[in-house]
Amino acid sequence: MRVSVPILRGLRSSVSRHDARKDGLSGADNSSAKPPKPANFLQNSREVVDNSAMTRRKVFLLRLGATASLLSLVFGLVRLLWYPGAYFAIFGVAKLLLVLVAVTLIVGPALSTFVYKPGKKGLRTDLGLLAALELVTVAVAVSIIYVRQPFFTVFAVDRFEAVSSAEIDIAQIGHDVIRTRPGREPRLVYAELPQDPEVFSKLIDETVFEGKADIDRRPEFWRPYTAGIPVIKAAAKPLVTLLDGDERRAARVHRWLSRQKGSPENYVYLPLRGKTGDAAMILHADVGYPVDILEVDPW
Repeated sequence: MRVSVPILRGLRSSVSRHDARKDGLSGADNSSAKPPKPANFLQNSREVVDNSAMTRRKVFLLRLGATASLLSLVFGLVRLLWYPGAYFAIFGVAKLLLVLVAVTLIVGPALSTFVYKPGKKGLRTDLGLLAALELVTVAVAVSIIYVRQPFFTVFAVDRFEAVSSAEIDIAQIGHDVIRTRPGREPRLVYAELPQDPEVFSKLIDETVFEGKADIDRRPEFWRPYTAGIPVIKAAAKPLVTLLDGDERRAARVHRWLSRQKGSPENYVYLPLRGKTGDAAMILHADVGYPVDILEVDPW
């Protein structure tokens, strides 16, 4: 049977309207359904950020640990070997070490954490350069601290002077025994005033008018410590003098005496001058050799 063209067209349009209504209903159903939450995306983003932060914290902690180990080694070397006892205080080494700590923390952990970025091109090179810069900074600071360390403790006239090897010409030292440093303590030296009136007058002119160093930094006047013990004992002051006046100083001296289990009459003292402060060099009254150094005002 033949179907006319208008009937076919009608069927097609009805089918099209039916499909349209079906699509509309399904679209309505889809629109009524809740849209997918972006929670997974946000959670993944947070995880990425947290992982990056954890990685940076790990880099910071690793660099901080390495820097702390290096600085601990430097501090032990400086405190125990180069500046023992009161020399650490009267040379002002603590301030130098604080500056060193601040600079190394910036150059090391801080900058390493700042430049770190996972996948960054040349990251290893940047971190290597920062580590090398930190080592150079520490090496320069340590070399400066080493050169300034007290190598000699020189008695001159009425006091002791802590002198570094960089302040003098060691080649001018006439006694071989003075050239070396006994262990970690500075070498004790006696600076003898010239007995010849002409030499003494020339020394005064050079010191006062020409600005040259005094005998405490003139190795040509240095002698072994044993040669000057009578002069040193004569110049020393009774330890009882430190017990008068300042209460805090007297308390420190009393504590020291209690540890020594001795009386003040057994000891004398002389001022010890450093780079940034002074202390009291305690001597045995009979022997004339140093017993200890007290970080008190000796004047």
